[in-house]
Amino acid sequence: MNKLRLLPLTLACLSTSVFASNAQVYIEQNIASNAADQGTYTTEAGATISTSENGQVYIGFDDQGWLAAGYGHDFPLSESLTLNLYGELGKWETGEEMLLEATIDYQVTDNFNLFAGYGYNRSGQTLEQLSDTAINTNQLILGTGLTMGNWALDYQYTHENRDGSNGGFTHVGGDFYFSQDAYRTNEHELVLSTQIDNWTPYVKYTYFNTNEGELSTSSAMSNIVENDSIWTIGLSYDF
Repeated sequence: MNKLRLLPLTLACLSTSVFASNAQVYIEQNIASNAADQGTYTTEAGATISTSENGQVYIGFDDQGWLAAGYGHDFPLSESLTLNLYGELGKWETGEEMLLEATIDYQVTDNFNLFAGYGYNRSGQTLEQLSDTAINTNQLILGTGLTMGNWALDYQYTHENRDGSNGGFTHVGGDFYFSQDAYRTNEHELVLSTQIDNWTPYVKYTYFNTNEGELSTSSAMSNIVENDSIWTIGLSYDF
């Protein structure tokens, strides 16, 4: 769960600011992506609700059929170090996933923090005549956050190793490309936000790169989207 999780970056990144309130709701809209299907951009919404001083429940969904629910808990290790454990279950029209993350946040100063963590994701898609399509993914997470008055700048890097041995998919337009090989992905996410009373508008830029393995397909298309630059605008509200 990064995702800003202003709400979109990892939970630990903004735990000191986001979870100071009892609840936060957000809505965000993709406005540009070179991998978007036929110019269709995703609208996402969700909420994070504090269940205790250190516990938070997350619920998110989008207009493409994705739905997820998760729980995160902070374990203070010292005045400046916090361990965050997070688990999430998600599903979409043709599949489902499970995500587990452990992140250490280091509050260097009052307005500057660093974080690093490990994540494990198991996901699968169920398409006609295909079975056992589970993909196991190991994630390395690194990031930082800086606040300047009412402004905040957050960055997260996520490296993923996917085993792909039971199958993986690359979706291009209306075509699905099936992969039996392992592959890696790299994602850079930069978020600029500002706080106006209880409102937080933000702009997010995501650069996604993948190094696919061997691909085979019954489709005549062979143009695989390996890189994507995504611009997103969003707005959150703290209760």
